[in-house]
Amino acid sequence: MRKFWLLMIACCVIAVNSHAVANPLEARKFDGFGDICCEDEEARLDGFAMELQSNPGASGYIIFYGGRRHNYPYCDSHRLLLPRRGEAEARASRMKPYLVDRRGINPDRIVMINGGYRELWEAELWIAPKGANPPTPTPTVRPEEIRFRKGRIRKRRYMCDEE
Repeated sequence: MRKFWLLMIACCVIAVNSHAVANPLEARKFDGFGDICCEDEEARLDGFAMELQSNPGASGYIIFYGGRRHNYPYCDSHRLLLPRRGEAEARASRMKPYLVDRRGINPDRIVMINGGYRELWEAELWIAPKGANPPTPTPTVRPEEIRFRKGRIRKRRYMCDEE
């Protein structure tokens, strides 16, 4: 009976360990968020930066998706409007500078990927160990289904205020 339990424990330990390191060279999704306010976005990016700092060989990938609609005029608004051309890129463009300038992450370790379109603007934060393949975007809306509002975007409108 004692041998049986020892064998059971050994099998459980092997199963747990083999599952935990099934493929260490796969990128893993760290976090994801939609159209949130600057303070919330910065908190998510702070956690991402801490994870990158604790894994010095890893790269961080930010996949952003333009939305069929977006919140306007503020992040906590529930008024959904059509996007303008370039709006998704303008919104995402503040993330890498935040990680580099305010959290000290090497810019070579952060890769921005335009993932296409989803129903609403969204960002995914991925951690990829050294040698891992980059994550693959998963758009849910075809580009030809997107309608845009007229007018130019003002990139400054999408920047968070500095402290």
